[in-house]
Amino acid sequence: MAIHWHHVRLLFTGLQRPLKLRIEHDELDDFDARFYLIVRKHLAVLAWWSIINFVAGVFAFFLAKGVLYYFLMMGLVWGIINMSITMVIFDHTFYRKFTRGGSAYDRVDAQKHVDRLMFLNIGIDTAYIFVGLWLREHSFAVGVAYPDLWLGFGWSIIIQGLFLLTQDILVTRLHHINYERAEPYFRELLNQISPKKELNA
Repeated sequence: MAIHWHHVRLLFTGLQRPLKLRIEHDELDDFDARFYLIVRKHLAVLAWWSIINFVAGVFAFFLAKGVLYYFLMMGLVWGIINMSITMVIFDHTFYRKFTRGGSAYDRVDAQKHVDRLMFLNIGIDTAYIFVGLWLREHSFAVGVAYPDLWLGFGWSIIIQGLFLLTQDILVTRLHHINYERAEPYFRELLNQISPKKELNA
């Protein structure tokens, strides 16, 4: 995937803008603005984490040895994967799915979409941790070939899983706070449009 200017700009602008989650809002535009800010911060943190992993992996080529070498090299692979995911999600969010505007129903659908994605991510993050633990334990097996490789890869995957799990849990919480702030307005608006339809998210 090609890197565009808006991907680079995310690194320097995504972390600076305040979320203002504690301010009372009751407009669709306010929900959208906070929604986008949360996503941008999520992606900016993931992008910087990817860069750190990539730079550390390049360092491993020249100076690291043994377990540390394999640990950092696996981190380099994760850096490439995470940066690719960051760009895909950024384009998906800002240039496709969530740029069409729409009604309160569309915002509720967007929230449900995010909930499903974050739930899936948390499950995958947890799986990473268990895979890393298995690789770590495998490195201690009697007669195993390349124990440093298994141990380095295992710890790298464990660290990646823990970082991603922590980030995804925090981001999920931010999205829920955002939705809770706008929910009374959504309910009022949707009751005016269709009093019999329940709002569930």
